[in-house]
Amino acid sequence: MKTIGIIGGMGALATADLFYKIINETKASKDGENIPLIIDNNTQIPDRTEFILGNGENPLPELIKSAKRLKNSGCELIVLACNTAHFFADEIIKQVDIQILHIAKNTINVVNHKFKNVKKVAVIATTATKKTGIYDKELIKFGFESVYIDDIMQNDIMSCIYDGAKAGKITEYLPKFESILNRIKADIYIAACTEIPLFLPYLENKFNFIDPTLELAKEIIKYSRDIKII
Repeated sequence: MKTIGIIGGMGALATADLFYKIINETKASKDGENIPLIIDNNTQIPDRTEFILGNGENPLPELIKSAKRLKNSGCELIVLACNTAHFFADEIIKQVDIQILHIAKNTINVVNHKFKNVKKVAVIATTATKKTGIYDKELIKFGFESVYIDDIMQNDIMSCIYDGAKAGKITEYLPKFESILNRIKADIYIAACTEIPLFLPYLENKFNFIDPTLELAKEIIKYSRDIKII
């Protein structure tokens, strides 16, 4: 099996969530059936959203350091346990010469294969992810409509991510998160920040969510086992 590298620490709970989902989806009956993983939990990577919005330090140098560590450790593919960090994916590939399994491209491929009758898709993400269009560009390619989210709702989403999930206060911020979703009318919702899936186990089933972290975990397993990726 191929060794996969994970650039984590953006944040730590989101990294743990990806790790858990890889293990859970592998369904191994013994240790040796689990896929080889190396996690670089680099908590010193500057905040991606702050930089993209013009308020913070460039996270690219630390992302490059992590990618090089993983490549030098024998990883044949790396993934980023942060949606917003994919804004830097092309530059990481260029500087480190390693393949990245792109979370947004993978997710929209899944949506296109599984939801042929879906039209309106709500991307629940950080302000920076929304600004860069990481998901919207892929949705447009396949003819989906990205549902508009106004500034008030977006600010509330950011509060749920930073004050809620990143601070380990999922249940405290769950009512606020549900209130946001009730104001967004969509056929399906994409949990397009790696903190957002932490809310999903607590939600009512009326919200049809796609979890990019879960879909990424499935593709990581396929790649490691040399199974064709869609």
